[in-house]
Amino acid sequence: MTGFAKPEHSVSHSVLIPITLAVVLGGALFAWLRYGRRPVPVVAPTDVRFLTRAARADAYGDALNEAAFMRPGQYLTRSLTWFDSKAIDGLVSGLAASIGGLSARARRLQNGYARSYAVTMLGGAVLIALILLLVRL
Repeated sequence: MTGFAKPEHSVSHSVLIPITLAVVLGGALFAWLRYGRRPVPVVAPTDVRFLTRAARADAYGDALNEAAFMRPGQYLTRSLTWFDSKAIDGLVSGLAASIGGLSARARRLQNGYARSYAVTMLGGAVLIALILLLVRL
């Protein structure tokens, strides 16, 4: 054990609160005496310091947000929109066109004649037999 129980030289809250309030009220009184009694100009002066210009421009927060977030976000959105329309939609449209082409070819095989169905089944059976023979070799 180190023997540490609590910090020494503590000041009571009942002493700190009135001191803090006196400092705050003194600052408010000083500000009112220094600035509050002056008349407010109708038009804001233009020959001011950098900090005043920055405060009037909201500390350049809009410019910073535009440069850091808005413009990169717009670029990302444009890129993702292009990728979606070209790659994703292109893949889906290409797949649909391929299936449509295959179905058009398969439609020609379905002519309603039993003899053409029999020839198709015979061709499939021969193809399967050839594949089985080749696999066993």
